[in-house]
Amino acid sequence: MGATRAQKVRLGAFVGVGLLTLIGGLIALAGARLGEERDAYVVRYAEGTVSLSGLEVGSPVKYSGIRVGRVDTIRIAPDDLSVVEVAISLTRGTPVAKDSEASLGSMGITGLKYIELTRGTRQAGLREPGDRIPPGSSGIDELTNRAGEIAEQVSTTLDRVNALVAPDMKDRIASILDRTDRLLETLEATVTENRVAMKGLVAEAERLTAEVADIAETTNGLLARAAPGIDRSLRAVTRLMGQLEGTRENLDATLASADAMMQSANDALVGALPLIDHSSLMVQQSRENLVEALGFLRETAENLSDFSRRVREDPSLLLLGDEEAR
Repeated sequence: MGATRAQKVRLGAFVGVGLLTLIGGLIALAGARLGEERDAYVVRYAEGTVSLSGLEVGSPVKYSGIRVGRVDTIRIAPDDLSVVEVAISLTRGTPVAKDSEASLGSMGITGLKYIELTRGTRQAGLREPGDRIPPGSSGIDELTNRAGEIAEQVSTTLDRVNALVAPDMKDRIASILDRTDRLLETLEATVTENRVAMKGLVAEAERLTAEVADIAETTNGLLARAAPGIDRSLRAVTRLMGQLEGTRENLDATLASADAMMQSANDALVGALPLIDHSSLMVQQSRENLVEALGFLRETAENLSDFSRRVREDPSLLLLGDEEAR
């Protein structure tokens, strides 16, 4: 049974009210968004390896997974054609550290991207609205580049494998394996032929090892027996060193006393030098006087000798006197 006209009218009115309500809500939300105060920042992507594919105007800007803003514009920088400039706006008062970076993130398998702001540190301080936020490394681009490197390495490996499976390489490998087999056979034959000699060498090595062990044990015993004597000798040497130290101190004291005595003698000699000089002068003067006195005595003796001779010759001179002398 079809709907009546009244029901259709009521349904139309209900749909109209719903549409009006939805449109009003959207208009209110847009008005609220338009009147919302926001902080603007700029991110400049200069790396050619960073792909901005999937980043659109209106894409979210997140901080540790929390949406705090949106992408406002994406354009090629007018001052540098190699730079893509992305303008973002954040909710007013959103803190952005000076060491925070703007990395690219991916939203699932849709291929759409968003901007993720790293937290930064408290010590770095905060950026002012309008500043540039440096771009950070993108995990997706790193994986893409890594995948390219892996693909290149796989291609190189495949080329090497193809070179190995080439016909001429197969022949070379077969030849190498052949020579290896012959070498192993020769080695096995050599080992078989020299097995007896090798056993003798092993036995000799074991005997030498046992002898070395016996010598080491004997040496340890000798050291253990000699340890007390060595200790006594060390103690005696220590005592002797102490006595020598005391003797050296006494010798130093004796030498110091001898030095003092030598200094005193030197001082006395220096003091006696003027006296010696004076005595030498007096001796010189006395010698001159003595020489003069001896001259007088010699002359007197000569006179007496002459007088004695004349008296012997003429005793009367004692009574009459010496006329010649008169």
